[in-house]
Amino acid sequence: MKPSRQFLTYATTSLLAVLLILGFNTANADESKLEQALKVFNQDEVKGYIQPLGDFFGANMSAGWYHSAAIPQMGFNLSVNIVAMGSVVGDDHKVYTTSAPAGYNPGTFQTATVFGDKKTIVTDQATGLAYSGVADGALNTTMFPLATLQLHIGSFYGTEVVLRGFPIPQVSGAPKITFFGLGARHSVSQYLVEFPVDIAAGIFWNTITFGDLIDMKSFAIGAQASKSFAALEVYGGFAYEKSSMDVTYTAAAGGGNVSISLDGVNTFRGTIGLGLNLTILHLYGDVNLGSVTNFSAGLGFGF
Repeated sequence: MKPSRQFLTYATTSLLAVLLILGFNTANADESKLEQALKVFNQDEVKGYIQPLGDFFGANMSAGWYHSAAIPQMGFNLSVNIVAMGSVVGDDHKVYTTSAPAGYNPGTFQTATVFGDKKTIVTDQATGLAYSGVADGALNTTMFPLATLQLHIGSFYGTEVVLRGFPIPQVSGAPKITFFGLGARHSVSQYLVEFPVDIAAGIFWNTITFGDLIDMKSFAIGAQASKSFAALEVYGGFAYEKSSMDVTYTAAAGGGNVSISLDGVNTFRGTIGLGLNLTILHLYGDVNLGSVTNFSAGLGFGF
């Protein structure tokens, strides 16, 4: 079964929506809105500003890998899925605490992250001199999205392989995007006699890059459970996850080359979801609870 042109178009359009949020556009082929904001930061200043972006990328990339724990022991099974993920951008993700210049009072203050509004302007209590955060927020959104095409292939002794990502066409004025993920899941239920729910375990890895600016990687390992009630299926799971984001750019005004690596804040997540199985059509959605609240939903065709 090959994904149709409509599937590819939808998934590609959904992923390219991330470009709009990141501020890439065809009017300025050299710099994005995000790059322009980052260039005013030096190596030491930028981490607090951009940390939430790494948190949300990491949370999205570890979402949507499964919608059932039922894996046949043997037999050919194939499904093609369009999966969308989104992380909630809360008020606490829009500000971070930074240090004031030496000798100023107060010595620390909160200002805008990349998802914030305007940078904070603070007045020194002794001298009355004003100082401010380095930059305004660059990304105006309450939900940070991601989407992918996903392929499930099984089953060999209760094991299925999961592939995600697809070739992204080069868009004029936008950076080259690469997105690839690989996972494997194994049925635990096959070793349990008359157990009331399906149990599986899985391991997942993926990477996504946006030009030379962002390089994200994520890893997750966990267990899943599900129970079918006719066409309805309740599923959930628990996972350990780790993600990292490398950011590289050249700072303005002689700031030199900046290259930082940040770890995503999520380390554990719990998932609860509901699916609807209509012969070869599968609809599903779930909420993922961790340090970042994340949602994922999918549309699948398969057997």
